[in-house]
Amino acid sequence: MISETRIKYVRPVNIIEQYVVDDVIQVFINNRNGELEYIVSEPEYDENTVYVVSKLYLENPRCKDLVCIEKTISKVNDRGIQEIFSQQPLNIMYYYLKIASGYGALYPLVRDPYIEEIAVSSDDRNIGIIHRKYSWYGWINTNIMVSGEIVDRMVLSLARKIGRHLSISHPIAEGLTSEGMRISLTYGREVSRKGSSLVIRKKPPTPWTITKLIDVGTLSPLIAAYLWLVMEFRGSILIVGGVSSGKTTLLQALLTLVPPTRRVVTIEDTPEILGSTGYWDPLVERVVSIGDSLNIDMYSLLKFSLRRRADYLVVGEVRGVEARLLVQASRLGHGVLATLHSEDAVSAIERLTSPPISIPKKLLSNIWCIVVMESDNGVRRVKSVYELDEKVKLHQVFRYSRVDDFKPHDIPGLINSTYRLKQVLDEDDLSNELLSRIEFLGRLVSNGVFDLNSLSESLINFYYKLVEEEVLKSNAE
Repeated sequence: MISETRIKYVRPVNIIEQYVVDDVIQVFINNRNGELEYIVSEPEYDENTVYVVSKLYLENPRCKDLVCIEKTISKVNDRGIQEIFSQQPLNIMYYYLKIASGYGALYPLVRDPYIEEIAVSSDDRNIGIIHRKYSWYGWINTNIMVSGEIVDRMVLSLARKIGRHLSISHPIAEGLTSEGMRISLTYGREVSRKGSSLVIRKKPPTPWTITKLIDVGTLSPLIAAYLWLVMEFRGSILIVGGVSSGKTTLLQALLTLVPPTRRVVTIEDTPEILGSTGYWDPLVERVVSIGDSLNIDMYSLLKFSLRRRADYLVVGEVRGVEARLLVQASRLGHGVLATLHSEDAVSAIERLTSPPISIPKKLLSNIWCIVVMESDNGVRRVKSVYELDEKVKLHQVFRYSRVDDFKPHDIPGLINSTYRLKQVLDEDDLSNELLSRIEFLGRLVSNGVFDLNSLSESLINFYYKLVEEEVLKSNAE
């Protein structure tokens, strides 16, 4: 089981970066004549390592850490095993966990926190990855080589991990692992000409927050403050963009601005959203391929969610008729956030008004704004923001260019551009609300407040002060 995968020895010639994962996995990012390579070196093993790992796994296949493995070793009445373990505890733990994980050859890649996606098919031989630090490059080949037979076994093993049936009669499957990784599988050559294949999208180690996106330049503090106010007035925000443009990332980050006293219902086909600062009610589509169990699609979940007193309804990705219900929900006073695969605002409207979605165009005026995301050489950012008026005419509020950065740069420029926010606030109040949020977000970014828990605490204090001000104002009246 340990030696079924071949890791080809590649001598690094021009190392860009090297680092260690889990204390035992050596990783080298190598530049070979302009082509990036991901070179991984696993810890050494010998016959003794294989013997001990096999015995341990047979004794207890459910260990997750070194403490459990040590307890299992102590129960094994074999001094030879205990002596071998004492000589190479980290190596034995690594290979035990590699086998117990069910990921096989993919295990060192799964463990690397910098890897975003993993892909391979039976005909590829080398496994490919998207690296978080080098996403601008695209897919990078690794030195991990697998045969078609091993890929067949891997996809069947992964199908079991996500609770899906995979066979010649059901050759595709997708789902989420217990670790939160999204997996897409094909089996044989029924639908994939390159044989069995897999794509794994890993979740980020920590949820993206709005402060982190500001810090990395995805959007400006002014855009963040604008979207925050749209959400506070329960407007409808549609985030559009191409593949891997950062749509879900921005959606996740906006949910970190929800007032802590508000209820958020999220609806997804495969769960990717990692939480909210509000009361979070996550719902997930259920697809059943065998048996008599009931399929529960996104449309059914959305209808169901309308009876769960949600302040905000969030759909991970709009694909079909559920979009009609979302538009109706915004008319009923729910805040709505959703993503849609579309290159720009115009094509987003065309897609929403065309089959199979077919929303009457006049109803799209319920959408307050459309945020267009782009990936420019691996850098994901807000490309533009548009508002829709009563006649469903698009008005550009923000835009990005390499020359001017994000425009408008200041509050007066935004007030001049926005149509929606001036419907709910006069210009002086709007200016004050934007300024307070820009200053608040700026302080958090300067102080490095990027994690969800710290941001949530800061938001509670922010809203507590607002409540105090309102109480004092009402008492004075």
